[in-house]
Amino acid sequence: MPATALEPKKIRNLGVYGVIRQSEVDDALIPEGAVVEALNVHFDRKGAITLRPGMVALGSTVSAGYPCLGMHNPTSATTSASMFAVFSNGTNNVIYRWNGSVWSSSLATDTKNYKTRFVEFAGRTIRVNGIEGSIRCWNGLADGPSYWEYTGNPINPQQLSNNNIKPKYIEVYKSRVYVAGDSNYPDRLFYSSVISSAGNITWAPSTDFVDINPNDGENITALKRYSLELLVFKPNYIYRFRTAGVDPDPLIKIGTRSQESIVEGKKGIYFHHDTGFYRYSGGYPVEISRPISDIVQAIPLSSFADIAGWRDDDHIYWSVENLTIEGESWKNVVIRYTESSEIWTIYSYADGIKWGADYNSGSTLTRLVGTDDGVVATFNSGTSDLGEPIKYRVITKWYDFGNIYERKVIQQLVVLCEKAQASMLMYQVDDETNWNDLGQLRKYLNNFEPLNIRFHRIRFKLAGVSNVEAFIWQGIEVVKGINEGVIIEN
Repeated sequence: MPATALEPKKIRNLGVYGVIRQSEVDDALIPEGAVVEALNVHFDRKGAITLRPGMVALGSTVSAGYPCLGMHNPTSATTSASMFAVFSNGTNNVIYRWNGSVWSSSLATDTKNYKTRFVEFAGRTIRVNGIEGSIRCWNGLADGPSYWEYTGNPINPQQLSNNNIKPKYIEVYKSRVYVAGDSNYPDRLFYSSVISSAGNITWAPSTDFVDINPNDGENITALKRYSLELLVFKPNYIYRFRTAGVDPDPLIKIGTRSQESIVEGKKGIYFHHDTGFYRYSGGYPVEISRPISDIVQAIPLSSFADIAGWRDDDHIYWSVENLTIEGESWKNVVIRYTESSEIWTIYSYADGIKWGADYNSGSTLTRLVGTDDGVVATFNSGTSDLGEPIKYRVITKWYDFGNIYERKVIQQLVVLCEKAQASMLMYQVDDETNWNDLGQLRKYLNNFEPLNIRFHRIRFKLAGVSNVEAFIWQGIEVVKGINEGVIIEN
């Protein structure tokens, strides 16, 4: 077969299917536009790949060198700008409060290194951590231990502490407060009275409780209100509590080890299980993480209980810590799922993210994260990660531009990139393991010629480091080339 001109080819609609890993789908079946690896980019602009935003510290460092152990945006505060963040100071856990301009200690007597969880009820912010002698209730007036009540109306926490009940988990459901996770009763769900007309609740822990199938061999690990149900999680089960009763048997045999992995989105409840990430919207949970199965499988068991999730308008994020994938170390990984398009991408940060939460400042709604180094930061803000530049890379699927048994030659191609910032474009052919540099992208239309790239199949990689405005990579167009036909190579 004589050589013929290679028809012009376009590689566009990049990222329209997000990341689809080759461990899950053979390359021949991966659709046009999908990428097989993406780090620190997103696909929110359909058909283009954009560098992700960074993180900006909220105020000064809260507690240098210590991981975040809890976050909450209280509504009982006298100022709407309040935000709680929990860190150890080496001696105790401290609940710090952001007042709109600085962080200060609000309660500094809790036992160090325990996760701390909060709910809002009856004009109070209620704190549990599973270790203190009493839950505490912040009245929102000021900071200091005297403003964290441990007795009396409206919550009456002494009625739990008098019975030595020390819950880890807490949720509000149908005008009652529910708690669980006491070490002496690890399968027991305690509940308060219905709030009275005066705005108070009481507790009778010797009678007002439900044991959640203590014979299933597992203990309660999370509580989450959803729709008309209170979901009670164990590592491998979900029980649905509806006031009148609870599932007598584990009908849903998928649970979670991490309370913080549970996130409510637009389409349901999302959470991590040992086998992947799932969505529950009634009925049986649906696995959503198959396209990135090798990344999910790389999460070590030791990290399962510490997976932390949060959300924004259209995305669910999970921090899964450090991973090793195909022999390569991925640092401080966050995986992101887009609800509207059901696609995935992967982020990596200079600092590990331990907690995420919504924050209403009174004028704007943002998302804050607590790091492993004592910092609270505004997420998806700025162009660097707390001053560290963002490293990124994208790898396309393989392209054969016709029949894979025919050898082609690319002689000229054009790369389209808005706000180009000297990203390096590379290519890889056939069964080679090395990447070959093609050149840097420095403007919108980047023309590369003359070229002499011979291949049966080819894929491209874009990589670089940035601390400036995000680039938008729109694609590649092969302008000129040759199809050499069937070439028998020894």
